[in-house]
Amino acid sequence: MDARSTLAGDTRPADALAWSATVLCLLGLIITMAGSSVGAILFLAAWVMMGLARAGQCLRLVCRAPELWLIGALALASTGWSMAPEVTLRAAAELLLTVAIASLATGFLRPRDFVSALAVSLLCGAVAAALFGRDGVDGMAGARVFLGIFASKNMMALFMSLLAIFALATLLDRRQPPVLRGLAAIGLLLGLPLLLLAHSAGATLTTAASLAVLLAMGGFARLAPRARLATLALGAAIVLPGIVLVSLLALNGTLGEELAAFVVSGLGKDPTLTGRTVLWQIALDEVAHRPLLGTGYYAFWQHGNLLAEAIWRSFSIESRTGFHFHNTVLEFAVELGWPGVAALLATLLLAIVRAVRLALADRTMASAALVAALFCLTARMAGEVDTPYPFAIGTFLMFAVAAYGADYARRAEGAVAMWRAAQPA
Repeated sequence: MDARSTLAGDTRPADALAWSATVLCLLGLIITMAGSSVGAILFLAAWVMMGLARAGQCLRLVCRAPELWLIGALALASTGWSMAPEVTLRAAAELLLTVAIASLATGFLRPRDFVSALAVSLLCGAVAAALFGRDGVDGMAGARVFLGIFASKNMMALFMSLLAIFALATLLDRRQPPVLRGLAAIGLLLGLPLLLLAHSAGATLTTAASLAVLLAMGGFARLAPRARLATLALGAAIVLPGIVLVSLLALNGTLGEELAAFVVSGLGKDPTLTGRTVLWQIALDEVAHRPLLGTGYYAFWQHGNLLAEAIWRSFSIESRTGFHFHNTVLEFAVELGWPGVAALLATLLLAIVRAVRLALADRTMASAALVAALFCLTARMAGEVDTPYPFAIGTFLMFAVAAYGADYARRAEGAVAMWRAAQPA
């Protein structure tokens, strides 16, 4: 059985209404991350209209992949032990809505259409950043940086990174309409300079690596099975010596010294990664006090929490909002304990495995872009918190890719079952 045939059934025509709703809801996320509550209304309203028009279909799509709801269910359950139960309940409900809308968008749209919707909406965000963007002060480094329309340079960099990924995927896809490919070219030409203006060395490196993943995944998927094996063997021959060398350097302590030197001279940061290591130690101490339950979803960074107030004061965060531990695993461990981290990593790992399988079967730049976007989000986890916030583009993307992967897994399992049933006894 050809693995690609399991995806060949995804030959749905483009759904203009669902595509428009997806663009609108993504614009809503951009407006939300820019600091306006109007964005959340737009994010929800775009799919409320779809729900009214196609209620039965929407209900089936939302419920089609129960594994997507693990994190949201745990977040909702944490209301029972949260330090701020009202905040947790509201945030958990918003997270569940984010998961639901990601499920709907991917249920109605092919990967190609979903990727073009992302490219167009992110281009709108880049245009807004270019026209109405502003400089600001990096709360951790104290330097003046370009924030665009967002609250921080790291958020600005994330949006431009994602624009680069989805714009390049749309541009290289010959089956995309010429108008969309033209808009994608504009997005690429605009997004990359704006990314550099954010002065985020980590985001720049992550974007370059993500674009490499996009091209490598797209090219690798097009190879014949034997060529894939040969490519993997060649890659292993190149990578394994490097792994051995890094392991030896780590054992004798040289690696740590070289990394510290690179952080200071190469990235222009202090040895604490602009205070991140201090935050990580505080988070570890907090997790040690509540390893199983945590403080409750979204409950730590609240006014009145003495530890949060002390951190804001220490890092000169006058707004006392929009701050985190700059590490996704530690942030989630503080809020939901190690069980929450296990749920997050299980969801992410399952999404990665299924997305790669989908890309290898589909052999399109669109499905390769889903892998690249997931790689980008995963690579940023060590120093940022893009997921799983409610009404956040990182959260939306993670669950959207997971939904596409779940759909592919079900089709693949169904095709195998049919093939086995057709075999003679």
